[in-house]
Amino acid sequence: MNNYTVVAAHALIEKDGKFLVLHRSRIDGYMPGFWDIPGGTIEFGEDIINALIREINEETGLKVEVGKIISAYGYKSGEDRHQFQLTYECKYISGEIELEECSHDEYRWVTIGEMDSLKKIAFLEDLYKNIL
Repeated sequence: MNNYTVVAAHALIEKDGKFLVLHRSRIDGYMPGFWDIPGGTIEFGEDIINALIREINEETGLKVEVGKIISAYGYKSGEDRHQFQLTYECKYISGEIELEECSHDEYRWVTIGEMDSLKKIAFLEDLYKNIL
């Protein structure tokens, strides 16, 4: 068994006092039906901020201003995978949301209070409970 570590960068995008959340598609193999925020795995040798901007563009088509890191969440996924999720504050700059249907099938701009009732992916639940 080969152990490995995966690092992902995510964006808590704010626009007019609300935050963008994405619903994971029921056809996606990873956590279908949960709410998430834009982001994904950093490729080998890729700069973290460039990876975040790439993922935001791929998943939403939006342009954002990346701010400071607000959360680092780590967990073991299976017997051999250690996962870290880094979350950055981001401000919406421009664009209309165009979802990657294979990954996400719905989006919402929500307040912190509205986020409470959503079935959130683990790192977003942690972010919600401990940071926001």
